Amino acid sequence: MASNSSRLSDDWCSFLILSNSSKSTSVYYQVTLTSCVVTSLMVPMTVAGNAIILAAVWKNPSLRTPSYVLLAGLSLTDFCSGLLSQPFYVVYKLAELAGDRKVICISGVITQSVGYYFSALTVIVMTIIAVERWLHMSQRSLLTVRRVVMLYITSAVLLIVLDAIHMYGWYHTNRNFKTVIVIFVLCTTFCFVLTAFAYYKVYRIIRHHQSQIQANENAIDMEKYKKSVFTILYILALFLLSYVPYVGCLLVVNILDIFGTKSSSAAFNVCGAIVFVSSFVNPLLYYWRINDIRHSVVSIASKVRCKKC
Repeated sequence: MASNSSRLSDDWCSFLILSNSSKSTSVYYQVTLTSCVVTSLMVPMTVAGNAIILAAVWKNPSLRTPSYVLLAGLSLTDFCSGLLSQPFYVVYKLAELAGDRKVICISGVITQSVGYYFSALTVIVMTIIAVERWLHMSQRSLLTVRRVVMLYITSAVLLIVLDAIHMYGWYHTNRNFKTVIVIFVLCTTFCFVLTAFAYYKVYRIIRHHQSQIQANENAIDMEKYKKSVFTILYILALFLLSYVPYVGCLLVVNILDIFGTKSSSAAFNVCGAIVFVSSFVNPLLYYWRINDIRHSVVSIASKVRCKKC
C-alpha cells in the first residue's frame, strides 16, 4: 500500500511536481496569484453566461435547428470548462504557491486531463459547425438535429475513452504524455484544415450568388447566411487568439529547453489564464451577433421578472 500511494506523487505526476518546485520568487508569486484571481472572476460569469445561452436554445423551439444545436453544444463545452477546468486550474496554481505536493499532483492531473478534453471537443464542434454551414449553403444539408446530437455525443464519448486510455498508460508507464500531445496536435491540424476547406467552399458559394442577379428575398437570405458564417468565424478567431499564446509558449519552452524555470512557469500561468477567455466571451458574442438568441434571452429575462412581480 505504501508503495502504491507514493507512486501517485513520486512517479505518476512527477513532471508536475518537478516543474513547480522552488519558484517562490516575488515575480512568480505575483503572476501566479494574478492569474488565479482573473480566472476565479471568470468562473461564475462563464458558467452563468453559457447557462443562459443553453436555456435560450432549449426554451425556444424555433432555435432547435442543426446550426443552433451545434452552437448549444459549443456553449455546453464552454459551460463544462467553466465548471471544471477553470476551478481546478485555480486550485492547481494555488497549490503551487503553497507547495502542497499532493494537491499539486491531483489538481494538476485533473487540470491537464479535462483541459485537453474540452479543448479537443471544442475544436471538433467548430469543425462540425463549419461543415454544416457549407452543406447547408450548398443545399446539401445532410445534418439533422438528431444527427448533430449523435455526432456531439459520439465525439464526447470517444474523447472520454481516449482520455481514459491516456490516463491509464500515463499511470503505468509515465511515458505517454508527449505521444498524446503529438496526436492532439495532428488531430487539431486536420480539423483546422477541414474547417478552412469548408469555409473556402462557403466563400465560393457567396461569391457565386453575388455575381448573379438575385431576387430580393434571396438577397436577404444570403445576407443572413453571411452573418451566420461571420459569427462562426469570430468564434473561431477568438478560440485561436486565446490558444496562440499558450501554443507559442509551449513551442519556445521546448525549443529552448527551459521547461521548469521560473520565467517559463510564469509565462505558462499567464497563457493558461488567457486560454479561458474564449469560454467567457463566447456567450457575449452569441448575444451580440445572433438576433434569435438575443430575443430568446430577452424573452426568458422578461418572464423571470414577471414571475418575481
